[in-house]
Amino acid sequence: MIWKKRLLVAAGVIGLTLSGCTTTGNTEGSEAETNGAPNQAIAVSLPAELTTLDTTQTTDKATFTIVQHLFEGLYRFDENSEPVPGLAEGVEISEDGKTYTFTLRDDAKWSNGEAITSADFAYAWKKLVDPATMGPNAYLLDNVVNSKDIREGNADVETIGLETPDDATFIVQLAQPQPSFLSLISIGWLAPQNQAFVEEKGETYARTSEDLLYSGPFTLTDWQQTGDEWTLVKNDQYYDADVVQLEEIKGSTIKEENTGIQLFESGDLDLQKISGIYVQQYGDNEELVTQNDVANFFLDFNKTANDALANVHVRKAIALAIDKESLVDNVLNDGAKVLNGLIPTGLAANPNTGEDFRAYSGDYNLYDLEAAKEEWEKAQAEIGESTTLRLLVTDDDNGQKIGEYLQSQLQENLPGLSISINKQPRASLNQSRANSDYELSVSGWIAGSSDMDMFFILYKNGASFNYGGYVNEEYTALTEDARTVHANDPDQYFEDYKAAEEILLEQDAAQVPLYQSASNYLIKSNVKDIQFPAYGAHFFFRTAYVSE
Repeated sequence: MIWKKRLLVAAGVIGLTLSGCTTTGNTEGSEAETNGAPNQAIAVSLPAELTTLDTTQTTDKATFTIVQHLFEGLYRFDENSEPVPGLAEGVEISEDGKTYTFTLRDDAKWSNGEAITSADFAYAWKKLVDPATMGPNAYLLDNVVNSKDIREGNADVETIGLETPDDATFIVQLAQPQPSFLSLISIGWLAPQNQAFVEEKGETYARTSEDLLYSGPFTLTDWQQTGDEWTLVKNDQYYDADVVQLEEIKGSTIKEENTGIQLFESGDLDLQKISGIYVQQYGDNEELVTQNDVANFFLDFNKTANDALANVHVRKAIALAIDKESLVDNVLNDGAKVLNGLIPTGLAANPNTGEDFRAYSGDYNLYDLEAAKEEWEKAQAEIGESTTLRLLVTDDDNGQKIGEYLQSQLQENLPGLSISINKQPRASLNQSRANSDYELSVSGWIAGSSDMDMFFILYKNGASFNYGGYVNEEYTALTEDARTVHANDPDQYFEDYKAAEEILLEQDAAQVPLYQSASNYLIKSNVKDIQFPAYGAHFFFRTAYVSE
């Protein structure tokens, strides 16, 4: 059973025929035609540099965007973000939902022509969870038999619930049913790795484009780990190479959107991601494409960093005092939508009813100034008339605008509360949160698969991502029941998570969901069939092409 979810695309984008400039990026010969057909080469940018292309270590979305082009796993996402067979030709799932038997394609090959085998998957998955080589996303395999004990140092890696009876068969034993499992394995973090190649490269593995083997529709050239430029080239060894039409994709890191826009306008870029004021500027341009992200951007409380934040009335007052409609309409104005729950719209729908979880669970802590002031008066009676809180935000334009808006809202609506803004680069902010070195923070969590537990894990007792010290035994028990004993009962699974969300947001106000973000792109009108996955990547060029 595969749980269904919806990919939300802004109205008017589906089926939209773009028009405008018809030149492609200035890669060599890109404006020429061969035998009457347009040259299949484009130039694109990403807003952040690539980090590591070792799939067991990758975490950021910019890098995952390239990972998805280079490394395919057992399954991949189709144009609707549904998991479909990739390097596996299919899977048999046991009646109890705990055993997955994958059969690999006969024509699954590495970019050097060698066959991809079940041992390549077993090696990569063990490498991900082995404490000696463990990656940041090792917890994603916690439901594989013994995997959690292995990553916590309580079991040998060879006891993991994986079997490779032959080169073409890969068997996974789960501790509990997991309806989202095929979605989970469609992301590059569970792609195969060739053990002999990795060990031959040693410490240089994945540091340059020459130090990698590829299993996806493209290979990589002209890249080293400290570089800002790279080139994707069609992988002729890819089993489905006939559907890949682009021969070359020139890529670069462009952090300043204005620079990228200038390059787009001059014809040197075919795709540029934009945000904020630029979305408003290009609002009527048919080359603007908008997609709603499956993401939650939220205000988080560190209860351990300030006594005031340990007071539930303080947290509730803050949650009720923020006008989110004004935030998305007047501050962001980029297609973002108000979010009033932990789980974003479009992540999961009940397969029995088709109802999206966000609609099922409802809205929490809507803007209510009168109720906010009542909670604030209760808080002041316990903590004193005035208090100062530090708000951690990113130092980019959006971060600063959001920070200043929240500062204004909270200081105006809750007299006696003072907010100081601490701006940090994104990487520093993430580290500060990981170190629990913050009081209030604005952060985001982007879906890695259709599994709702990926969001609920943020606040489970003892979870590594529970940076703010939230503890609620009932919340954790409900989320564990949803993940385990009720995993094959969608109605009960939804009810468990709804009850947990109500505890988290209504009862304890442990988080303030703010908005569900949107991604905006300027894309040349002659570049067709780009896919925008709900998970794992900004964009995907597997079937994209340059039209005449």
